[in-house]
Amino acid sequence: MMFQLTRKQVLSVVLPCVVLTSYVLLSSQMISYQIFHRVDDDKDNMFITVQNETSPFLVDTPACRIPDLDPMDISVRHWAVRPMGVACPRDLSLTYVVGETIVVNRTAAAVSLQKEEGKLEYCRYQTIHHPENGKHNEYTYSVPSERFTASVKVNREFIRVQCYNSSNSVIYTNFHYVTIPLHFDLHVPGQTSAPSVLMLGLDSVSRMNYLRYMQETQRLMTRLGALEFVGYNKVADNTFVNLVPLLAGKFAEDLPWNENIRHQNFDSFRFIWNDYRDKGYVTMFVEDAPYTAMFDNAKAGFTSKPTDFYNRPMAVAMEETEGIWFENHLCVMDQLETDILLDYVLRIVKMAATTGPYFALVYLSRITHDYIEGAGTIDDSIHKFLDDLHSEGHLTNTVVLLFSDHGMRYGEIRNTYIGKLEERLPLLNILLPKTFSETHGKYMNNLEINTKRLTTPFDVHEFLRHLLLQDDYTPSSEKGVSLMNAIPTNRSCESAYISPHWCTCTEMISVPVNSSIVLKISNFFVNMLNVEIKNDSHRCAPFVLDEVQSAYLIKPRDKVLKFLSVDHEVLNKQVLYGDAVNPLVHYQLTIRTHPGEAVFEGTFLYNEEYRALSLVSDISRLSRYQEFSQCVSSPKLKKYCYCVDKEISS
Repeated sequence: MMFQLTRKQVLSVVLPCVVLTSYVLLSSQMISYQIFHRVDDDKDNMFITVQNETSPFLVDTPACRIPDLDPMDISVRHWAVRPMGVACPRDLSLTYVVGETIVVNRTAAAVSLQKEEGKLEYCRYQTIHHPENGKHNEYTYSVPSERFTASVKVNREFIRVQCYNSSNSVIYTNFHYVTIPLHFDLHVPGQTSAPSVLMLGLDSVSRMNYLRYMQETQRLMTRLGALEFVGYNKVADNTFVNLVPLLAGKFAEDLPWNENIRHQNFDSFRFIWNDYRDKGYVTMFVEDAPYTAMFDNAKAGFTSKPTDFYNRPMAVAMEETEGIWFENHLCVMDQLETDILLDYVLRIVKMAATTGPYFALVYLSRITHDYIEGAGTIDDSIHKFLDDLHSEGHLTNTVVLLFSDHGMRYGEIRNTYIGKLEERLPLLNILLPKTFSETHGKYMNNLEINTKRLTTPFDVHEFLRHLLLQDDYTPSSEKGVSLMNAIPTNRSCESAYISPHWCTCTEMISVPVNSSIVLKISNFFVNMLNVEIKNDSHRCAPFVLDEVQSAYLIKPRDKVLKFLSVDHEVLNKQVLYGDAVNPLVHYQLTIRTHPGEAVFEGTFLYNEEYRALSLVSDISRLSRYQEFSQCVSSPKLKKYCYCVDKEISS
């Protein structure tokens, strides 16, 4: 079998024979206007809307059809609110960086400082370091520098500046990234014009939400000729388990990693930046929001820095400093944190580009992770960053990947049909330099073909390896296909290692939530939830079904059910079909439970022949839970536990 089920997942129940009295089939007719379907039966009335424009499918291959839905469909448009307005305070930064020099802005100091703080007399700086063999969240400050009043040259990249009044009290604190020239022995064997790689990741941004909110960036990428991979399908639940396949070409459990060894660091594992570094590339890994970073959220991170440039010591030091954050922790003094990081990356890219190729992974999550409108908030920042790189000539030999891990996993929109689909279809745009398309016509043609094929993070990993190794490339596993090779038209979710729970190559049929099959599955669902907390029932309250919010039948294709054999391989080929077999069908339910109004989603396999039901997916938690699960420490248990003490107190 392609997917191995755990003991809990194969728990099943035998159901009495059930007849579905009605359902809504989403139309595949090619139309260009909004359609409203109304379905009435004895038990239930419901409405759904479907938006089909020039084609009903993003991907339309024999083994996979992914519906093309309107990001502003009537069912979701009321959640697409205006982007958050973030106005960072003005006149707060009293120091700034020019090259390798910290400069005191005396004019700003005279305007900004309050009378009771006193006049700025002098400043000192400290460098920030990660201690040798220290844990991933550890950092140290150097001893303070000598006093300076106007400017000072530094020789380290992470700097904290503090300024003092005449009473020697600290009246100002700020942090600065300083670009220090590093000397590398750069040589890429056999590739005198090897392209640099810039990966810019935006957490929780689906392709649909990119279209809704990032129109400036989208227009720029389109103008520059970027390829949009509309069938890019996630393979797991959250950031870490989707980006490990991209960065390592493996499922997380195959690294190997699991929650039982979450205190083990990641230093010994090999990621794609190691391949590039071994070939002489300068490497960089930059993230914001360090406490929720991909290798650090309930994990042990890195003890030694994984790349040549790695900003974690600086990011943690800033995160733990009060008084520098404004606008709901989005601004550092008078600058958006996103702009500070992108400016740092831009300066390193400019420096690295003068000496040889570089590999950069930049991953931003603070603004986009929790807010669907956050993508619109950083649109200008991302557009300006990419436009500056282009206008200054730094993309002439650089491959740019603008990507995400998944779509929005929380919020009201996630409970709609469109929300379910886009959560599984993250953003992936790839911009290749003109020199690549001119010298690698076959690869470019394959890339263009693959924009309309089912693709995964495993394919991106193979693409990055292929880009680096070129003629010496061989696949690292069967899970991925390099995007520079044509993905076969018969690729299915199963052959792409996408479980049914995440697969978008299906026809989702709405089922009345009060039908007998749905009620039986929902009760089974609640039982599965209670199995998860059984060993901690003294701390975690049992779940009770509150309501079924949605139910979908994920229907197999009729030709799959009727397939018998093929006569003749090429000439006069004929596919033979017989009577349909009893199918194995999947149901996807979203339920709300009590206590805590917890919302869960799960996918279940129903065997019509044996009337057997089993859970065949991870259970997704769609509502927040941090404030309800503080009595337990296990990340997995936190997903399910509603602390009994909290229930009593409420």
